[in-house]
Amino acid sequence: MSRHHDSNIDPFNAGEPVMPEDTQPSDFLGDACSFADKDYSAPRKRPDAYRAPTDNSPASVADKRTDRAWKAAFKTRDGKTNQKPRASNHTKSSSPKTTGRRSKLAIFILIVFILVVAGDLLESTFFDESPFASFEETFSTHDDDTFDHPRAGQLDPSELNEEESTVYDVTCQTLSALQDNEDVRERICNNLSQELRNSYGYDVEDLGIDPTIYANKLLGNFTYQIESVYAFTNNEDPADNRGTAFFDYFVPSAYDFDETFHEELSEYLYDEGLSSAHSQLTDAQKERVREIYNDALNEIENDDTESSYGSLEFSYDSATNTFSLKEQSFNELVDSAFQLF
Repeated sequence: MSRHHDSNIDPFNAGEPVMPEDTQPSDFLGDACSFADKDYSAPRKRPDAYRAPTDNSPASVADKRTDRAWKAAFKTRDGKTNQKPRASNHTKSSSPKTTGRRSKLAIFILIVFILVVAGDLLESTFFDESPFASFEETFSTHDDDTFDHPRAGQLDPSELNEEESTVYDVTCQTLSALQDNEDVRERICNNLSQELRNSYGYDVEDLGIDPTIYANKLLGNFTYQIESVYAFTNNEDPADNRGTAFFDYFVPSAYDFDETFHEELSEYLYDEGLSSAHSQLTDAQKERVREIYNDALNEIENDDTESSYGSLEFSYDSATNTFSLKEQSFNELVDSAFQLF
């Protein structure tokens, strides 16, 4: 008769387990099991009384009803719910206030645009300009080879008063005489000579070239067009009485000359071993440098002019009622026009 063991066995007080090999005959007759002559059965766990309910069982139905009751109580507590409201099938339209603000902003932008365009049209009409000049200038295209540099509208001297006419006349005399101004020509020549000395250690005399050819090339093609003049002669402080002229001026571009001349000259001096030695050039070497110089001068084209904006300042003498050119203003113009830096 087998003994019934309790399922709650203390592992620290349990006896030795019986293994399958223990039931087989053994050749070793040493320590024999003391319970070998008694029946033994392994302990078994008592079955639980719990049975999992099915979906259709009464217990499952009762659990579902209880769960629904708890959810309903939680949802209606204090009239609030933790669930977000379901999205509507139709997207909500903007509020009337937002729509009104957008409409007002669009109308305001439209009114500002109309006022700006109308102002430009009126200004163009009063100043005898095409109302669509700005649009034509913006969207027009030009060929780089045939492009004529834009010039400002020429000033009509007949519309000037006496003082302004005086400033206009002195400006014309100064700019027209620029081509024959020996001081300006000498400054251009000295600038070229100093530039060569700083770059290669030789000035124009050492290289055997004539810088006046270069200066005449620039001065001979200098042109201008006066845009506006102003005269102030009635100020309480005599120092504030002055004249000013604004104009566009056009000078042949010397960029190609500088690039060609310096590139060819640098290469030649290096090949002749003159870049580092700085020894005196022979007559043959000077002749070759003159050829390089003349070829570079041909790069200066008379019709390839650069347009720039300049001004001249004149001081006023109330005793003689005359305007005289300010030397500093004239020198700044020459430096800028012929790149004398």
